[in-house]
Amino acid sequence: MYINYVSSADINGGYYMGKFRQYKRFYQDLSIQPYLPDTALCNPAILESFLDKYHTVFIKPTGGGRGVGVTKAWKQNNQYAYVIERGQPVYCSSVPEMYQKLNLAAKKPHVVQRGIQLAQVQGRPYDMRLMMMRDTNKKWQYVAMLAKVAGVKSIITNVARGGGYTITVEEALNQSLNITGEKATKVKNEMIRLGHNCNRVYSRYRYDWQIGYDIAIDTNGKLWLIEANPRTPSHFLFARLKDKTQYRKIKRMAFLYKSSVKNPLNESKQQNPKKQTNVKLNNKPIQSSLEKTKMVSNS
Repeated sequence: MYINYVSSADINGGYYMGKFRQYKRFYQDLSIQPYLPDTALCNPAILESFLDKYHTVFIKPTGGGRGVGVTKAWKQNNQYAYVIERGQPVYCSSVPEMYQKLNLAAKKPHVVQRGIQLAQVQGRPYDMRLMMMRDTNKKWQYVAMLAKVAGVKSIITNVARGGGYTITVEEALNQSLNITGEKATKVKNEMIRLGHNCNRVYSRYRYDWQIGYDIAIDTNGKLWLIEANPRTPSHFLFARLKDKTQYRKIKRMAFLYKSSVKNPLNESKQQNPKKQTNVKLNNKPIQSSLEKTKMVSNS
């Protein structure tokens, strides 16, 4: 995997927020590593190396959410192309030209992520939202899951922004990969285990009472962890399903949790674990594979 090297002071000091910090922390856990698509802080050299290796990548702001500013870029013969969120491709003759057109040098830090060949429902890619919440004893529980299908000509699966829709995970697995019955149950259980493993790691660094994980499945049936959505993951996503059972369960869990604490808004501040000062992998500092190959890392 490509991991740009940054010091623990940078990580814990808060400069590298959001998606890249999530990735760094999850990468330290061997139970989560296999689910992570290759990710690095984006600069021209890294972007070009990713496009050479994977042909398709996603470029995302390290902060924010809801699919805002997400770009799909790909290499096609001797040309490069990209789409921001949705629409027609813009073509470039080189990576520096693409980088300049996207104005990435002037923007806040972005990550570049390996493009996954997602399974599709009626020709549209989808990923799945796994909802994990704390119960009244502050223990993490699996609560709900659904599939988010991208809108027409959209490269993002965010329903509100990309014009997509939601269906059950069972429907998505059946329609995309013909996975049903025990095989579908196995996929769902794997997602739930991944969610619990991520909660275990996530809780070492901060306290949240609900997290929505975006998990993709590729055309070979392999699961990929795309990102975690803490604090305020959308409940209304689940209200879009025809069957409101999961939505009602989420709202009930939220009500019970909030009723069990004096001030839910301050709970995270009170429960936040101490900041980690050392970031290690297998008891050794994380080192960049790019550093080993003397490739240019992000400044």
